[in-house]
Order: sequence, then C-alpha cells, then structure tokens
Amino acid sequence: MAQSSNGSFRYLPGETKVYAHRWFFTAACIYAIFIIPLTQLARYGFGPVILSVPTGHAFEMLFGFAPALIAGYLLGPMPARRLIWFLCFWLLARIAGLAVPFSWPALVFNALFVMLFARQLLPRLWAAKKWRNRSLVPLLGLICAVTVAAILAGRLDEYPLHRYLIDESVQLFALLMLFIGGRMLAPAAAGEFYRQGMELEARVQPNIEASLIITITVAYLLTPVAAPLSGMLLILCGILAGIRLFRWRLWHCLARPDLICLALGYGWLALGLILLGITKLDGGSHFSTAVHAITVGALGTLATNVIVRVTLLHVKQYPSRIPQIVIMTGCMSIAAVARMAADFSDHREMLLIMAASGWSIAFLFALHVLLTSRPVPRVKPAGSSSSDNINKTIPTEPPTDSHTP
Repeated sequence: MAQSSNGSFRYLPGETKVYAHRWFFTAACIYAIFIIPLTQLARYGFGPVILSVPTGHAFEMLFGFAPALIAGYLLGPMPARRLIWFLCFWLLARIAGLAVPFSWPALVFNALFVMLFARQLLPRLWAAKKWRNRSLVPLLGLICAVTVAAILAGRLDEYPLHRYLIDESVQLFALLMLFIGGRMLAPAAAGEFYRQGMELEARVQPNIEASLIITITVAYLLTPVAAPLSGMLLILCGILAGIRLFRWRLWHCLARPDLICLALGYGWLALGLILLGITKLDGGSHFSTAVHAITVGALGTLATNVIVRVTLLHVKQYPSRIPQIVIMTGCMSIAAVARMAADFSDHREMLLIMAASGWSIAFLFALHVLLTSRPVPRVKPAGSSSSDNINKTIPTEPPTDSHTP
C-alpha cells in the first residue's frame, strides 16, 4: 500500500498508513482553541458545568488535551483504520466528559483510549537500550493509569482523592516535557552551532537528565507523606532545568527564533517547577499560579512550537523561516502572564479573558500552519535528465533534529 502523509481527513482503506501527528495535532489545536473560551463561559453558566469546577477544567487540559499532543508526537505512522479508532475514542471521551462527567461512558471511552495508546506505544519504548529512554514507559503508563483512576474516584464520590490525583499529576507532565523538550532542543541547537562553525559540547546532558528524572519521581512519591521535602526537590528540579537550558548557550542562536521560542517554553517549565516547589513549602498557597506557569507557560508554548516544528520538518520546510512562531509564542507568553497575574489582581476577569484570548490565538496560528503546510515541490532545472537527483529546488537548511525521542 502506498504511504500517505496528507490524506488525514479522507477514508483510507486497508492497512494504508497515515501519520498520527496530522490527525492528533489537528484535533488538539481545535480542542485547545475552544476549550478555554468554553471554560470562561461555563463560569457564567453558559458552558459545560464541569468546566466551571477547577478540577474539571484541569482534568480536560491534562488528560484530554495533553494526551492528544503526546499521541501525535509519539505514535508515528500507523494503519489508518487503527488511528481512526484512537481518534474516535479520544473524541468520545471528551464529549462524554463534558456532557456527563464521571459517567460510565466517560470512564469507558477514556480507558479504551489510554489502553490502545499504551498497547501501541509502550512495548516500542521499552525496546530502548538506555534506562533514561525506558523511563518513558512507567511515566506514560502512570499517566494512563491516573486518567482512569481520577474518573473512577469522581464516580465513587471520592472527591479529595480525585483532586489529589489531578493536582499532583502536574509533576508527571512536567517530567515528560523536560524529557521531550530537552531531546528536541539539544540536537537543534547543536545543528545551529555546527552551521556557525562552532561545537555545542553540552547536548542532551545525560547526568542532568537522569537527575531530573530521579528527583521529580522522588518528589512525586514523597508528596503525600512529606510535602515540604517534595517541594525542596521540585525547586532543585527547576534549578537543574535552568542550568541545562543555560548550558545550551542559545544566545548564539538569536538568528533562529524557532529555537529561542522553544527555549522560552523550557524556561517557563523551570520557573514553574520552582514556583510549584515553593507552594509546597508554603502549605499550598498560590498553587494555581504555579500550576499555570507549567500548564499555560510551558505546556502551551512547547505544544504550539512542537506542533509547528514537527509539521514543517515532516514536509521539508524549516521552522526558522516561519514568522508565525514568534507571534504565537508571544501570545502564549501574554496568556501565561495574564493568567498568573489574575490571581493577584483586582481586574481578575479582564485578565482571564486576556489569557483565554492569547491561548486560543496561539493555537489558531498553529492550526493554520498545520493545515496549510505542504511538501516543497521538487522542480528539475531545464536540461536535466529524469535521473538527475542533484539539482533539486529544496530548502538549503538541512533538518538536524528529529521529533522522536
């Protein structure tokens, strides 16, 4: 069967393969554009009731929106029929969760999606040789398990447990972003250094990466029994992430706004971990502010940039030439600052509307790039033979990074 990279929205029979990122990134963008305005409307009684509850909004962002991004990033090419099942279960889970939260359909559809996801991806990741790469298996497995456990806790009226599972899962997604963000930034920065005739010695930085994996894992496990110690470990994680970012020396890459925008998302992640650690030391004060530094600043910035980056590299176009990256990253930074400031301001409602607008506009730009990206045509110069494979009109900047871990 022929491969298809741009037939994501038409029926493809048999075992024809399609690319998961086009399906799930499109779904994630559309969902992101509407879910935050719906949350704002729900607060005034005009949207799904569950979104007016902080845990309902948080669940949909962490276990609805984020898994679509993860699936698009990690699944790769797969048979179209199987991918349709993935997308249908994800979509039905979102509809059921908003219409009848904590219902059996919401539980079943979420469970089916995460089970298919785990079965498809985890055995492949476990084949990795290095334990740091294998650590994605228990991390993603735990995220899948918490998805089901959080819904089940709500259905059984165990609301403290429901809230605890959602609140503490922020650390799991932070670790996933630290891993994937580092694996994307390091080779991209090294490629830019190479083009400038320099060498970047600190690339993946395995010792720091290993420390981040271990430290966040211990912080997560210690939260129910020693929250202050967990907080100190999270502060250490934020500092380590900041050191890792500094060692990439991205001030030499100012001509590459795509790398600077990715770095900004990683910087939000480091800041968010430090703030989250401080809140644990302070007994949970300003928890929402710290969480939104991670979920809006880091997740929003990294998500939009990864969507655009993966999409463009796939069709052999290069993110360094796309001005929309700077615009959407600026919108997301405004959204993050506005959402955090809303917790301290008398103009809370205005700031929340500004944050929601910035978030949706950023994903609207990402969706535009996703839907309009096309492979670069290969035009043969006059006089060349059909076997001439040298002089092709292709971008001159070689891809130096991959979106797979």
